[in-house]
Amino acid sequence: MRFPASVRPSSLLRFPLILLLGAALLYSSAAQAQLWQTPQVTAKQPILKGFAATGHVFRKGDTAFTLDVVAGRVVGVLVETTNTADLARGFGVAWGMSEKDLPELQKTLSSPDVLISALRGIVETTDQSGTSLLALRRDGLRWKAYLTLNVLPESTFPSSANVTGQASAPNVIHLMSDFQCPFCQDLWQGDLARWRKQPGQYRVVYHQFPLDFHKNAFAAAEASECAATQGQFWPYSDRLFERFNQWTRLNTTQATEKFALYAKEGGLDIAAFKTCMGQHTTQAEIKRQMAGQEATFVDGTPTVYLNGIKLLKRSAEEQKAVLAVTRATPSAGAVIEGRLKAFR
Repeated sequence: MRFPASVRPSSLLRFPLILLLGAALLYSSAAQAQLWQTPQVTAKQPILKGFAATGHVFRKGDTAFTLDVVAGRVVGVLVETTNTADLARGFGVAWGMSEKDLPELQKTLSSPDVLISALRGIVETTDQSGTSLLALRRDGLRWKAYLTLNVLPESTFPSSANVTGQASAPNVIHLMSDFQCPFCQDLWQGDLARWRKQPGQYRVVYHQFPLDFHKNAFAAAEASECAATQGQFWPYSDRLFERFNQWTRLNTTQATEKFALYAKEGGLDIAAFKTCMGQHTTQAEIKRQMAGQEATFVDGTPTVYLNGIKLLKRSAEEQKAVLAVTRATPSAGAVIEGRLKAFR
């Protein structure tokens, strides 16, 4: 469930270059239109007309566009040039822009504010959902830009004790969720159930993110954490989602009584559970987990990351693509980080 506009985090305020680009970003839609495509599809773009291709490198004069390809998909586009016209064209290659859109983007990239930022070297996200990155640097007359997927390192995510799956599992799921969110219920009983049935393949980390406009969500999060203190986070959370239509319609006092009933049904120490709830013992832990929303670009629930890449559709095709680029050798994360070192 997305945040209402009135409570949406002001993530864009952190990204001055993206604000400078302003309307130019509107042309890019998801700001990664050609990322995830095959290099063959990217190579057919009309704006590459006149460029000579050698493998995944496109050259014309002193300009070069290099496609970083992992598992048969474009994960980044490196732009090297001495003029802002081709700099804008390189952006267009990654963003799937048309020829008519380039002059406005070139004008923005030629502004003094962008020049000053580029001289320092910057790496910033290109959209509020945090799914792609833009790196930009200017050394003398030479521009270098890199437009790429955003693969978050494991250290970005707040720690959580609510983990299932083997520590050696090759794939890691991070889930930011709200027990009163119907879309979270769908995920819990769908994809999440499938991931939990494959503990050797998927390690699932649950992060509390109760939304303010769900009246019982925070209390439900507290209940699940109180169950967690007795080693019962996952079965208790199963019960919360199974009984979703019972407690979500009640006031918070009535819902809390239901939470105690579910604890009793699950064989928990009910006295300890009620003490935990009454003293709000787990409140600070929940707030600590929620504090990670800026770093992990949580713009609603559920927010799901697979191997550091944010899932937008959670379709089978998207998950297959993410697994392919993150399990490859070298992985997308390794390739991208290698490129970004030149901009930091």
